[in-house]
Amino acid sequence: MTLQIKNQRVPVLIVGGGLAGLSAALLLAWRGVACLLVERRASTSSHPRARGVNLRSLELLRAIPGLEAELAAAGRPGTENFTLVVAESVTGREFHRMVTPGYIDPHALSPAAICTAGQDRIEPILLRYARDYGAEICFATELVDFADDERGVHALLRDIDTGKQAAIVADYLIAADGNRSPVRHRLGIGVHGHGTMSHNMSILFEADLGAVLRGRGFVHYQIQGPAFSGIFVSTDDPNVGQVAVEYDPALETTFDFPPERTAGLVRAALGVAELEVEVREVMPWQRSSQMADRMAEGRVFLVGDAAHTMPPNGGLGGQTAIQDAADIAWKLAFVLKDQAGPGLLDTYAIERHPVAERTVDRQTTVYLDRVRQRGAPQAGGMDASYLEAAMGYRYRSFAILDDAPEDHRLAEDPRQPSGRPGTRLPHAVVTVGDRVISTLDLAGAGFCLLAGPDGADWADAAATVAAQCGIEMAAYRAGADFAGDVPDFLARTGLGRDGALLIRPDGFIAWRGRTPGQDAAKILRTALGRALFRDIPAGAKQRESRTA
Repeated sequence: MTLQIKNQRVPVLIVGGGLAGLSAALLLAWRGVACLLVERRASTSSHPRARGVNLRSLELLRAIPGLEAELAAAGRPGTENFTLVVAESVTGREFHRMVTPGYIDPHALSPAAICTAGQDRIEPILLRYARDYGAEICFATELVDFADDERGVHALLRDIDTGKQAAIVADYLIAADGNRSPVRHRLGIGVHGHGTMSHNMSILFEADLGAVLRGRGFVHYQIQGPAFSGIFVSTDDPNVGQVAVEYDPALETTFDFPPERTAGLVRAALGVAELEVEVREVMPWQRSSQMADRMAEGRVFLVGDAAHTMPPNGGLGGQTAIQDAADIAWKLAFVLKDQAGPGLLDTYAIERHPVAERTVDRQTTVYLDRVRQRGAPQAGGMDASYLEAAMGYRYRSFAILDDAPEDHRLAEDPRQPSGRPGTRLPHAVVTVGDRVISTLDLAGAGFCLLAGPDGADWADAAATVAAQCGIEMAAYRAGADFAGDVPDFLARTGLGRDGALLIRPDGFIAWRGRTPGQDAAKILRTALGRALFRDIPAGAKQRESRTA
């Protein structure tokens, strides 16, 4: 491959092509922002690695036509068939069932359909969609050096196969280059936390698993037996599984895990001594817990493992990465199109860092509790704590007009939403015309105003302010523009009949108005100006876009 860069100047350079990098490229390209992604690997992941796309992540991706259905189809059936078990082997004595099929009804929480596919199936889908929307993506290409100043990020790229180099300039750089992140090190950003907690060898294998799994869907076993201690996870292929076992890198390497030994480990994990096993791949990985001291520096933003790593217990590592990417993507798009002031970009780290740190802490605690208590169910069940971390987290920044500053809660149970600014818009089923959709679908790609039945003044003001601001902003009034259980909608959002919500492109509530008063347009103009870090004087005209 010869390094061929279409443009030497790009709005956004993305380094790293895992879940975070590919999600950022797709969401930027979908929003009409040109971007270049470079990845050191020759292709997307061949290993399942992180599994699934959860409800919150899919809510951020499902606005892209066709993507949600394709992701859902790539994996096994959803949560109703998921089982998490602690046992002496897959076919042996069970100690605890920590998650059982049907542990949660996703339809009550979200319009999304959970995807259980592995990273080896998710990444190619994200890659194809990103390219279809115009993202430029170069594999076997690395970032050699970079420097940022007031003019942009000056980067030197190198084709790993040929050694050819190319210099480019980007307005911004997204570092999605993994837990060892050369970009983070180059910036001098430190990390804090437990660090490496264990070294593990993952064994991907093929075998006749029909009799072993007995028709069950996606299963995750934490095995604590006399012959094996580790993990077994099923994959999207019913006859392919994954086993992970701890090892000491001071004493062993991948060369100490030849096929005959790894096949024996698989048989011990399954509890089937005579099973024929074909080992496909052996891959070392580290269970670690760390958080970057900062998630942004100048024109550079850290996402995914470059910003945080966490034990896989709870499955939120890949989700946090996707959600990082979604947050910085919409903010970069608004700034690059001159629809928001540069100060909006400061809210990326201000909002995401506390959320990521709490998620790291939660998953680390779950892992340590399972180790100490041999997987006691109270330590790791999918309870309110999990739901708060997964989709009930709360943002705080200057861009969010908090109407309850005395409420210091960091998250809320999404089953009991409050509608407070900084929280995710509660899901409710509504009808618009002949379409049955979710309140979350009303936001679309831009800002949105949702008003109570008597909030006609707010809806009228939204059209006026959007024109003055030069952005598209849909407005919907309950009982008029959308039908549904209006009392339930008002209760779940904390609105009165003449109140309104300003919803950001990520589905979070930026502002909540109780009554329009005498000048709804003025109030809304102030709220939207705060959310976009810009003044919106009456009669303002649309600015020209730098990405046009």
